[in-house]
Amino acid sequence: MPKRLMIVLALASLAIAACHSSSVPSASPSPSISPSPNPSIKTATIEVTILGTPAPNIPVEASTPRNTSSPRPGTPFETKDTGKKGMVKFNHLKPDGVYCWVAILGPGQRSSFCAGWAIWQTGTIMLGT
Repeated sequence: MPKRLMIVLALASLAIAACHSSSVPSASPSPSISPSPNPSIKTATIEVTILGTPAPNIPVEASTPRNTSSPRPGTPFETKDTGKKGMVKFNHLKPDGVYCWVAILGPGQRSSFCAGWAIWQTGTIMLGT
């Protein structure tokens, strides 16, 4: 599981635990922060590595999930190759969208990841081995 996703889940767990463990009501309600997608961020950055080394010239497919309740890559709408540093960017994404990326590492070898805006707008998607 990507490190950023683990951090987000850990923070959410701590927040939920803090809410449920309080036996004394607070004097004033704390404000709720509702994160939302940044409408100006429409680009996702993907990094592909093989055994920890950046992998150039690897095709990466972008798609929307087939099923949002169990995200798995759908039909690709764009394919781009990674550059010299194993990186590729996908532009013109919907800021609140859920997308999937599949790196085609070789015959029968694929690495994929699906993510909502909270992941792809805030960091690099890591694919590979």
